Amino acid sequence: MRFLSHAETMRLFQRACVRAGVKVAYSQGYNPHQRMSLVLPRSVGVESDDELLCLWLVEGQTDSTSSPQAGIDNEALKGELPDGIEIVSVETSQAKNVPEPISARYIMKVQRQRIDDGIRQKISEILASDKFVVNRRTGEDSGTRPVDVRPFLEAIKAEQGQVAVDCKISQAGAIRVDEILGLLHLKTTDLTGPVKRTGVQWKGL
Repeated sequence: MRFLSHAETMRLFQRACVRAGVKVAYSQGYNPHQRMSLVLPRSVGVESDDELLCLWLVEGQTDSTSSPQAGIDNEALKGELPDGIEIVSVETSQAKNVPEPISARYIMKVQRQRIDDGIRQKISEILASDKFVVNRRTGEDSGTRPVDVRPFLEAIKAEQGQVAVDCKISQAGAIRVDEILGLLHLKTTDLTGPVKRTGVQWKGL
């Protein structure tokens, strides 16, 4: 499942909701589509155990006295999802806006011989600096623009065969997984498993 793009993951949930009979509301206009949002897009190749999917249900499906699973047959929806995707909980909300992600942790399992004094020194340099600029790719034209990613980094720890990076997320953006690897001078061949995003903190949830 980690190799699905954001758009493909959205289509997966759209089709699962139709098959499970979840009455998702549709947008208006010439090209109506189901009103749903995976609030924090996930990079291709990255696992996650903390995704948030927001659905707008057809009016009348929920109200202030609804049970947590009102309007959604949880078991039916689970039965339409492929292996690798698990529904942890379902809750209703009367909020007008979707929650905002404010932080997340990335776990990178690294070959033990790469967790050495060199990488620890690099982590110390990054955290001690006030500014760390990377050239961020801007699109298919291979263009780049300088971005200071230091404000997005809260903590980095390297121990027991893995690197854990705590990242801030704001309206200004966030740091990307490939940028984290670049800062630490790590290649994908140095990893012993997929990168995992976990521990997402939300504002308004």
